Parts: sequence; structure tokens; C-alpha cells
Amino acid sequence: MNIRKIVVLPLLLVTLIACGQKQNSAKKEQNLDLNKSIMQSETILKPVKTLIEAMQAENADLIKAQFSQLATQAYGAEGKMKTPEETRKWIQSDILDRNGKVANPEYTIISEKEVVVKGQYSSEGYTNKANFLFTVENGLITSWRMRY
Repeated sequence: MNIRKIVVLPLLLVTLIACGQKQNSAKKEQNLDLNKSIMQSETILKPVKTLIEAMQAENADLIKAQFSQLATQAYGAEGKMKTPEETRKWIQSDILDRNGKVANPEYTIISEKEVVVKGQYSSEGYTNKANFLFTVENGLITSWRMRY
């Protein structure tokens, strides 16, 4: 009977230690996933938040710097995207020249590359509820869809 206790006790300890190591490993993986998710969120949100803040500050250079050279823009869920050249002209005429701003912006990440911004959009002579879908790749905005 004493021999069984001597054999069983070390086996029980080894089992408990192994279980603890598995739990620690799982926690580390969860923390790594959480950290990765937070970093992705910050990467995706950064150019969009910077854009909205730059619009508020009327900082044309900072606004333009948030967009990829190949960025496109469209109105409506099914609207055709403008070419990159047309998009740059639109940013100048509709955002910069008219001092476009979003009041009380709310940001929602909907995928690894997409952010929705809601709030109240206004520019000279125009106001509407903002419902903007931004696509972000490599730290720059690649598309801006105005979903009114």
C-alpha cells in the first residue's frame, strides 16, 4: 500500500504540472492573439482617425497623406468607384475646398481592412449623417465609400 502511494503521488504531481503548463501556454497564446488584434486595430484605425482629425483641423497636407496613390471613392453601396485621379480631385473639391468635417465620429472595425465611421458630416453648404466605409491597406486608405 505504501508503494502505491509513492508511485501515485509523483504521477499526480507530474500530471498537475503538465496541466498547469498547458493552461499557461493557452493563456500566452490568448494574450498573443489579443495583442495582435489590438495592434491590427491600431494599424487599421490610425489613418482613418488621423484623416478625421486632420479634417477637423483643416490640415490639407495631413488629409492627403492618409490616402494611397491608388485610393478610390464612391457614393452609395453600389456606386461606381472613381479612378485614383478622379478621387484626388474629389478630395480637393469636396473635402478640402469645402472644409469637410465629421462631428462626433464613432469608429467601428468591421474586418481586417475595413473601418466604418459614423457621425455628422458637414461641409460648406452641405450636411448629412456620416456613414463612411474606409478600406485600409499597408497603413493607408485605399477606398472611401460614402454610404448615406
